[in-house]
Amino acid sequence: MKRPFLFSISIVVVISAVNLVSAGLGTALPQLPPLGLEFLAELVLALLAIVLLTALHCWRNAGFRALLSLKDLRLYWVPLFPLLPVLIAVVTGMTRLRVGEVVFYFALAGLVGFVEEVYFRGLMLRSLVSLGLWRAAVITSVLFGVMHLQNLLFGADLAGTILQVVYAAAMGFGFAAVTLRTGVIWPLVVIHALIDFAGSVTSGDTVMGEVSATDVAIYGVYVLLFVAYGVFMMRSVTRLRAQDQSESVGLRP
Repeated sequence: MKRPFLFSISIVVVISAVNLVSAGLGTALPQLPPLGLEFLAELVLALLAIVLLTALHCWRNAGFRALLSLKDLRLYWVPLFPLLPVLIAVVTGMTRLRVGEVVFYFALAGLVGFVEEVYFRGLMLRSLVSLGLWRAAVITSVLFGVMHLQNLLFGADLAGTILQVVYAAAMGFGFAAVTLRTGVIWPLVVIHALIDFAGSVTSGDTVMGEVSATDVAIYGVYVLLFVAYGVFMMRSVTRLRAQDQSESVGLRP
């Protein structure tokens, strides 16, 4: 990628444009359900991602390939951590929802997981690696967090959105580090979808409402966990890359 930063900004612009159009439709046609508009926006972005991956012939390079070793699955326990405290709440939440609502939230979460992982960890992260591993991880995580400000367009609470921006940036950093370590993103697509599905089922919405001191404390733990794990994984990645480079130099005649 000759202009990785321009490519990344282009992705941000495309995502923002689709979300702005969706929000505009909601304003112009208030009878349309907000969740329906959000689903439509994610569907459009998913189709665009599929077209882009196909046109660039980069499904494999973007991370849709087999793990080098099944042992690498153990590296995903931290990304799975946010799911553990809400398992009981998910079961409770699903009992008060109709089957159609559960299916809708699951489909929407699947689209969001696919879209955000493809754009940020599959395409953007790969293109920015040429600028350096740490820069790529940090830039994509910051952009990923900032993009969640667009939730305000769909009626999210300001304080809750700011908290979500910080949490998303930390999660994005951890996800980026794991992606650089394993070279695949499909496990993160699944995990991301499950996290969003759990949040939607327990809250009955896809955006964050008013937050309590407990919410701040819980998300604060998540932020620290993802940042710490991201740093740990990035050090592992840089160490492995350095070993590979030294070995390749040693093999030269």
